[in-house]
Amino acid sequence: MSKVLIFRTQTKSSFTLLMLVLMIGAMVMFVTIASNQENFHPLYDAHHKSSQNLKYTADLSAKAVEPTVWACGKAGGQHENALDPITNQRPFFAFVHVYKTAGSTVRDFFRKYATICKKSLAIVANCEFIGQAGANVEKCRLISSHNAPQSIDRVNSTILHDHYDILGGHFSFGMADNIFSNAAATPKAKGDGAFQSQVRHMVFLRQPMTKFVSHVLYQQKQGNQEKTSTVDETAEEIKKQVRSLRENGEYMGSIGFPRSPDIFKFFLTPEQHRTLEDSQQEEQRTLEEVLAHKTQLAIDNLVRYNAIVGMTETFSQSMKIFEHAMGQIVTSTREEEDLHDLFSQYTVEKVSKNGSGRNDISTGSVLKQLNKDDEFMKIFREFVIYEQIIVDFAMDMHQKQFKAVQKGHFERYALENS
Repeated sequence: MSKVLIFRTQTKSSFTLLMLVLMIGAMVMFVTIASNQENFHPLYDAHHKSSQNLKYTADLSAKAVEPTVWACGKAGGQHENALDPITNQRPFFAFVHVYKTAGSTVRDFFRKYATICKKSLAIVANCEFIGQAGANVEKCRLISSHNAPQSIDRVNSTILHDHYDILGGHFSFGMADNIFSNAAATPKAKGDGAFQSQVRHMVFLRQPMTKFVSHVLYQQKQGNQEKTSTVDETAEEIKKQVRSLRENGEYMGSIGFPRSPDIFKFFLTPEQHRTLEDSQQEEQRTLEEVLAHKTQLAIDNLVRYNAIVGMTETFSQSMKIFEHAMGQIVTSTREEEDLHDLFSQYTVEKVSKNGSGRNDISTGSVLKQLNKDDEFMKIFREFVIYEQIIVDFAMDMHQKQFKAVQKGHFERYALENS
């Protein structure tokens, strides 16, 4: 009887030991596979390296939205000449208008803001060298200027530095740095990963699949693509385009034609484009490796410039962030009321324009139709995967910045008329 008990005990122990060995073996195999996947897939590697190297903290978000101390309205005495607490320079905002991200609506806002607050605004476009090495804002074309103390025939960094407060348009991060030349030469790296940039950057982003659909509708409206008549036809045309691009190994971030939905032309600096061009001549890298590296650089720039981030999908929330960051000193009750009315117009839901230009077919209706095709949506997600990583990171920045605004107990003060 005792032999039987001993045998059963030994058998049970052996079984337990065997299961433990199998579990450890499975865990080792899983870790090995995961490690190999990290090393194999450049997209995974770029995303996690960026997330690990540059964390976007609550402290950074609070700094990004810290109000600029400038006067809205007539000259505000000491407040008019106060330095921006972030840049340690005279306040200057640069709005990077990424294609198909409600930028036209935001530019309309800035025009009205400039009128009320007596701020000088320059709108630029057709930056033919955008996304290329050696680009700077002086190579853009001036579209319009508002409330300008000095007229400007073409974009000029010196005039912008001396006489303007806001720059908006289709240019990239880094192109406006030479407005304050000392910022362009040696931006001071701070301990939290951000630069001591002398230009405060603002940017809007949009979910990439929605942006691509809007892009196609806009191109049809402009006559650059054959116009479809129904939602179903439009969805099939987009499927055809995306499948064709993926069959050729392309992604949303690798399409290089003018006004393409390529996000990298806006998020990489001219110096970074130059470095990439030089390195690509020396190394034979795959497209995936190139796009993964650009993705990392784009995320790095968002953090290093500590950009104020708006999202098209949360437009009202985004404009509340803009309102907070653009200062709190007004020079009269009238300006106070006008400014309140202005922001009220832009902090209601669904205020952004239908940027596709198609009144008969909406971006949302086409996207809804596309979502019915599971097989295509898998291809579509793959097509936008690099930009999706950037947008996801930017959305996290955006949400943290909005929380910082909510915690800021922000008030706008009206000064007596002088």
